[in-house]
Amino acid sequence: MARGVRKQITYTGKAAKIYEKVLRLEADLKAAKEELKTAYKEQLKEEKAARQKAEKENKEKLLKLIEESGKTPEEIMELLRNNS
Repeated sequence: MARGVRKQITYTGKAAKIYEKVLRLEADLKAAKEELKTAYKEQLKEEKAARQKAEKENKEKLLKLIEESGKTPEEIMELLRNNS
């Protein structure tokens, strides 16, 4: 929390050039932070899509195994109950 009134500082000469550089760097930093935020959101979307794809593939494998087993759904349920 700031205390008192903040003084307005006027830079001249070499200090003015450095102050301009500081302002440019702050603007670049702000832009880089926004870019990072956007990239992270994209990363999360890609991870979610990859996770969903893996789950879908696992379900498809499981269904294929069930179909290839030649057993009825009731027999499979009974086997699962007995193994629990």
